[in-house]
Amino acid sequence: MDLNIAICDDLKEDRVELARLIRDYCQPRGIDARMRLYSSGGELLDCLDGTEKPDILFLDIYMPGLSGVDAARRLRELDKRCAIIFFTTSTDHGLDSFEVEASDYLVKPVTAEDLARAMDWYLQNMPEELRSLRVCSDGTWTELPITSIMYIETLDHQSYIHLKDRTVVTRRSLNDLTSDLDSQDFLRCHKSYLCNMNYVKAIENSDFRLTNGELVPIRAGSPGKVRDDFINWTYKKAWSRP
Repeated sequence: MDLNIAICDDLKEDRVELARLIRDYCQPRGIDARMRLYSSGGELLDCLDGTEKPDILFLDIYMPGLSGVDAARRLRELDKRCAIIFFTTSTDHGLDSFEVEASDYLVKPVTAEDLARAMDWYLQNMPEELRSLRVCSDGTWTELPITSIMYIETLDHQSYIHLKDRTVVTRRSLNDLTSDLDSQDFLRCHKSYLCNMNYVKAIENSDFRLTNGELVPIRAGSPGKVRDDFINWTYKKAWSRP
């Protein structure tokens, strides 16, 4: 998994220490954290205009010039998706963090446990479009965007991961892949198939018809349960739209 992480703090020692904690958290978990460090809110916003937006921003509140709260308000005008995590010496800005939809609020000095709690929460609740599935195929590890996976099928002790533009083959079992995906968008519709319901166009007899025209079978033993699960998912999806 790749993550773009920004740290903004006017104190160099705090920036460096937080970067170390993030690196220590990410490395054993196989997360490639690309970090950028900023010394002020103004520098942060200037750079964000011309660089890739961060997935996570660790932002100090008390800084000369543009405060962290004001920087967060400006950032929210540019990017609604970025997770903002305040870290500061005071707990007096809880309402401000709520206003800018901050994901967490850490009090300095930030410990490894504090950082792990914030990162664990982010990874469990990160936007679906940023999540990926890490698999080994032909001896090479690769990250597959979860939203690009249409369905997965197993055959001869191998799993075939069908994406929009290609198929990736791995020796991981369907049970393992289902556990790693951990997404409500995927339905085990057959003992040998896992289907991303975002790509289901219609139900035809005992199959799902996908948006690309392919058919994914529905298990014969309980077709009604599969259909009910799909219909319930469509209702939840509709209600969750802004």
